[in-house]
Amino acid sequence: MIHAAMLTAMGLTMLAWRPCRDLEARAPRAAVTMLLLSTAAVWVGSLGLVVQAIADAAGPAGTLVAACGTVLRDLLTGGLGWWQSSLLLAWVVLLPGRGLWCVAKDLIGSRRLLRRVRTAPAVTAVTADVVGATHRPRRVAVVDDLGTPAVTVGLLRPVVAVDAVFWADADATERSVVLAHEQSHQRGRHGLLDAVTQFLGAGLAPLPFVRHASDCIGRHLEALADDAAVRRHGPRLVGVTLGQVALAARPGHGLGASGDAVWRVQRLVAPSPTASWRDRAILGAATTLMAAMLVLGAVDAADAVLLLEPNFCSL
Repeated sequence: MIHAAMLTAMGLTMLAWRPCRDLEARAPRAAVTMLLLSTAAVWVGSLGLVVQAIADAAGPAGTLVAACGTVLRDLLTGGLGWWQSSLLLAWVVLLPGRGLWCVAKDLIGSRRLLRRVRTAPAVTAVTADVVGATHRPRRVAVVDDLGTPAVTVGLLRPVVAVDAVFWADADATERSVVLAHEQSHQRGRHGLLDAVTQFLGAGLAPLPFVRHASDCIGRHLEALADDAAVRRHGPRLVGVTLGQVALAARPGHGLGASGDAVWRVQRLVAPSPTASWRDRAILGAATTLMAAMLVLGAVDAADAVLLLEPNFCSL
């Protein structure tokens, strides 16, 4: 139980601390990885605490895997008491249950938009991350009344859609920057990462800092897409274009659904002079620490499995 408590506490501490929040997304991949690992650590640790508490009620259960076997056996044979069943049910409802509910609601909304996108007229666009590194042409749907200049929708086969009014009014530079940004979301399957973030964070969302951490992941995914456009156009041009598109009298939410355009423009146009290696070192150390804790837990579980008898969960 000590290991599970430590893992839960470390995950919550990282989510509350969020060292990436003031670092201008200088290492967005590390920030996203660190926050997702921290949320996963809270899940694993809290489940360990619940399982150990239930199993220990019938006597010391030993390892976490042994405790899981005891709980599973009692659950399938109806041997759990009312408070044990209630505790396990509460964990299932609050974490995976709420996570699935939130993701399902979002997927239903996305399917409606996907139906519009798949029947909309399209243009074929070619973008490059760096000069001379051109990707294959990709279909870009032009949709009326999209509500934002551009958006990437879909999980496994994401599609880029642009608003018809924006596409008609935008100049070549604005089109290129927007497409480079959205096609980075598309290639990186950022919609899938966003769904994982919703799933992991929904059950912990009553904690304010967990909601802020989920927003931070979305903001750093936008920073990753901005950086893809920067590799082709340079930071100043992308920052200025981002500001013009987000603040112009065009469809609603600005470039990218997660918003926070001022922060994104500032990190490109006027970054702070502090050394970026320190930011990367902090995020790298935090990410490595959380990954090590989860790996150590997995190794302990694997060792425990090798020591278990074949009938550890016999019915």
